[in-house]
Amino acid sequence: MLLCCWVGLLAAQKPMHLSLEVGGSGGLASVNLEKQYVDRGKFQLHGRLGLSYMPVDQNNGGVIILPVMVHGLLGNKGHFADLGLGQTFSVTTQGSLFFRMPVGIGYRFQPEGRKYYLRASYTPLVSYLLDLQWEHWAGITFGYRIRN
Repeated sequence: MLLCCWVGLLAAQKPMHLSLEVGGSGGLASVNLEKQYVDRGKFQLHGRLGLSYMPVDQNNGGVIILPVMVHGLLGNKGHFADLGLGQTFSVTTQGSLFFRMPVGIGYRFQPEGRKYYLRASYTPLVSYLLDLQWEHWAGITFGYRIRN
């Protein structure tokens, strides 16, 4: 399934960004590949796939986190409300598997004619399998367009 997501991101000739997010859906930090799928003027739809590693403790070792997100952007002239929803798949080096649902509500600044964007967002992580837990979290993202 993960391979299908990567192939889908790379297939069509739409704008693509490589980004570094500190905090946010990937834990402490993540590297992400983001692709625009829809551009309807004031509305854009983006898909994002990331990779993160974070040390946890002696019992669990570290954790590899794969955040998969869908972002809707509302706005124009470089200023956007950024609304995201996704799923993270986390595997510890000891073999434990975790799922969380990140939700993103933020602001994205992407100047017209420039190759970069900046995003600040409130990104709570929702655990929902055994009981509902809401972890408050935030993120800052710097992205650079690698393909038009």
